[in-house]
Amino acid sequence: MIWLYDRALVNDIEATVNMPDSADPVVKVIDPEHIIGLAAQIQEDKIHLPIIAVERKDYAIDTDRTNFTMQHTGTQAIMDKKTNMIYNERVMPVNLQYTLTVLTSNQIDMDEIVKELIFKYTSMYYLTIVVPYEVSHLNRKLRFGVRIERPDAIEKRSGASEYIESGQLHQTSIPLICDGAVLLSYTPHHLPRYGYEINAE
Repeated sequence: MIWLYDRALVNDIEATVNMPDSADPVVKVIDPEHIIGLAAQIQEDKIHLPIIAVERKDYAIDTDRTNFTMQHTGTQAIMDKKTNMIYNERVMPVNLQYTLTVLTSNQIDMDEIVKELIFKYTSMYYLTIVVPYEVSHLNRKLRFGVRIERPDAIEKRSGASEYIESGQLHQTSIPLICDGAVLLSYTPHHLPRYGYEINAE
């Protein structure tokens, strides 16, 4: 389910830095699934800049937000009126963090891209995912927040002098944290129908 958060964040960044419905985006956004191939492209000098690489850190259960009932039994969250099924939603809160790595060939592109990302994610920005599992036909949605973890943690790892001497690209890292991220599991229960007959004498 974590890949849903990845995709929502990548799609949102693409919409921020590129024109809508652009067939040839100016800034390429690379999701965590394809980030390994980026290193090979850089070594072979086959990259097209600018690039924003979205890297997901290892996630862990958020013990500060766990709830025994929500983990084990869940709550009745959704009802399918056509089949008369009730779905118990079990929730496992997780700590989810990302690092956005901006790669450019010049400082002007770097400044403009980083500016857009800072303005967007400095305060809480909300995204929505659609849960695809047992309840996909019921259009179950989940909202979560994205924000820069700490403004002082934005790190510029390279500059003009390093680029001239070693061919290193301009690179800036922006740490993001997701608030309200959870793992979900559903247990279906059939709701029986009861009929009553009343005899009046």
